[in-house]
Amino acid sequence: MLPATGSSVMVYFVRGILVSVGLAICAADAAAQSPPPDDAGTYGRFADHPRSARTPHGFKTISGPPALIREGRRAMMFDVRPGDCGREDCREDRERVERQDRRGTRPGNSHWYAWSVRLAGDFPYIRPTNTTLGQFKQEPQGCEVAGVGIENNRLFFYNKLCTASGETVYMIDQPFMALPAARGRWVDFLVHSNWSSGADGFLDFYVNGRRVASHRGRVSYNMRDRVDFRFGVYRSFVSRYMSATGGPVPRQVAIYDNVRRGPTRASVELAR
Repeated sequence: MLPATGSSVMVYFVRGILVSVGLAICAADAAAQSPPPDDAGTYGRFADHPRSARTPHGFKTISGPPALIREGRRAMMFDVRPGDCGREDCREDRERVERQDRRGTRPGNSHWYAWSVRLAGDFPYIRPTNTTLGQFKQEPQGCEVAGVGIENNRLFFYNKLCTASGETVYMIDQPFMALPAARGRWVDFLVHSNWSSGADGFLDFYVNGRRVASHRGRVSYNMRDRVDFRFGVYRSFVSRYMSATGGPVPRQVAIYDNVRRGPTRASVELAR
């Protein structure tokens, strides 16, 4: 059973199971109150996604124990429970707690991105509701261009294009790890891309230092709109799970660390 969380409770994984002990954590539930990450590269500070649920448990900056910190002194915990939605998400069948890049990346230049994720030991599989663990979106147009999701009980990486007619074309749809294998351990992601809508575009995706997906050519909707990164726990079409099971969508908890952007692989990648 998952424990209650709060400012006086330390939550951590032992043998892949989420348990609690009576220790204090460094926690904050608002962007203005939370300390910056140890090293975000060229991102700087992150902001709450405007549609994130505003709950006491949703987002916390934690300072230990060591197993929950990938590098440095702090990591970020995301906790989404049944009914955790904000603003338009509440009427659009979605729940989320996410943070996001505040400035975005202009297409036409090469950038490296990194983030590390540790899913709770009992992180549930909730299909037919979708779960996303990191997404790149082109704003203000709103086209999602790449990300990590969960399908067929596996984590997968995708790159998709929005067309003028509103259709979506997948350029990459690559499963890379079974969900049970991802629970209770750190998984390190790297993305190298030029978010171009032309022939000079490219996208490489790495897991734990190994390249698992690659595409050359168009990878974004246009050359005008910036691409920003959102991370946390985002689930869409929650009513599908409720219809299929007769119950609410279970709680999902994930910890993120090493969320960085930089000009070179060495500037963002952790030693392994």
